Amino acid sequence: MKAQFIRAFAITLFLLGCVAGQVAGAQQRGPSTAEERAKAVKIAHDLEREPLAKDAKDQREWVIQWIVDIPDITVNVCFDYFGKLPDPPQGYSTEITRQMVISSAAFMIEHPEKVKDEQAIALTGLLGSIKAYQAILKQDSSARWAQMDKLVQMREQRKLDEFVTDTRRKCSQDQEEPDPDTMRAQAH
Repeated sequence: MKAQFIRAFAITLFLLGCVAGQVAGAQQRGPSTAEERAKAVKIAHDLEREPLAKDAKDQREWVIQWIVDIPDITVNVCFDYFGKLPDPPQGYSTEITRQMVISSAAFMIEHPEKVKDEQAIALTGLLGSIKAYQAILKQDSSARWAQMDKLVQMREQRKLDEFVTDTRRKCSQDQEEPDPDTMRAQAH
């Protein structure tokens, strides 16, 4: 259990782009601005469509860092949706898993009345990852990831919502100890 915790913690730090150390030393900032929220939503949708665009890496890093820095939006993501994450990351696994965080945040901004609807947030985030994965495949057919192919199939069979429900339940049960596979984007 401890080895699994350490591995998962290392993966989470990697997925955060190693911003945890930066956040610890960062000054507390105020809430997000309307302009920042609009920028984050635009980036989220752009990255779903073109995750390998020329500026995608910089855009992805900006929005992840922004989510970590702001005190008013918290994104909780359980990475169990992606099965066993490759360690070290392979192909585009980092871009795809980060997209879930980014798409989840965009959903929360676009639908403030649903910020407590964890099912809708998780489902939308996962759908954002699927869109990004499919866009990546159009540019690089060798980027196949079996778990993502399963998620695409579940979406097509209209079983993704049930999968998200079951996975959320499992993640909640696993949180008896702090779950290292859950990204808490809000840093205090």
